[in-house]
Amino acid sequence: MKIGLSGSYFVRFKAHLVTKGYSQKKGIDYDEIFSPVVRHTSIRVLLSLLAHHNLELEQLDVKTAFLHGDLEEEIYMSQPEGFVVQGKEDYVCKLHKSLYGLKQSPRQWYKRFDTFMVKHGFSRSAYDCCVYHKKAPSGSLIYLLLYVDNMHVAAKDMDEVKKLKILLNTEFDMKDLGAARKILGMEIIRDQKHGKLFLSHNSYIEKIISRFGMSSEKSVNTPSSVNFRLSTTCTPQTEAEIEYMSRIPYASAAGSLMYAMVCTRPDIAHAMSVVSRYMAHPGKEHWNAVKRIFRYLKGT
Repeated sequence: MKIGLSGSYFVRFKAHLVTKGYSQKKGIDYDEIFSPVVRHTSIRVLLSLLAHHNLELEQLDVKTAFLHGDLEEEIYMSQPEGFVVQGKEDYVCKLHKSLYGLKQSPRQWYKRFDTFMVKHGFSRSAYDCCVYHKKAPSGSLIYLLLYVDNMHVAAKDMDEVKKLKILLNTEFDMKDLGAARKILGMEIIRDQKHGKLFLSHNSYIEKIISRFGMSSEKSVNTPSSVNFRLSTTCTPQTEAEIEYMSRIPYASAAGSLMYAMVCTRPDIAHAMSVVSRYMAHPGKEHWNAVKRIFRYLKGT
């Protein structure tokens, strides 16, 4: 990253020490590795409350979040290349904290954060374990949503948000991103005067349209045609068709569209439910149906 300083420039490099987690053995080096993230449903509910009650929404990021986790297993690591202690080349490092690359790092980070929040009077939602809430002295609620190392804090009183930021900074190395403008790739557009909030996935949709070569395609007004009928008879039958479809990123394209559907575009849900049935053996007609969804998004 280049940073200007009195007309001159210098380059700053960053590096992460990453362990070879692929060499870990279950039952020895780790047990449970699942780590929850906030649900999209919870995000939509919070944004609804935000617009209805005119709440403040701030965004925070935890620097090197996975380094905060406490390890429960006894794990040893070879000395990093370039940092081997002279005369002790056969020594290994005993890990007390989690590192990037360890299979359990995300889970240990979540457990550490969860313990901290509960300790300071926050309640974990019974329906989403990545949603925390606490009643402020004024009687209003303050909410925190956690997505790995990304947090969104909402409250009626901005002073309560600032207090929570200070509290989090006492335990973790935080980066204050200010008023939330994006959440999981969705752009947040607010009209606080009229109590309205809009979500846009414009940049994401433009990105996937370009990625899958649909930029020059003609747009359409509907995600599927009137005679939209797909079946297994459309799967590749000849060697030429099989060869052609082997070069088509069908699953990747459908997955990218699925994310847009879940976040902001429920209007493509039916079309996506149909094309998703043929992930295993898609044919040209299936691919044309996926391309039509792209063309629809391009026009809307």
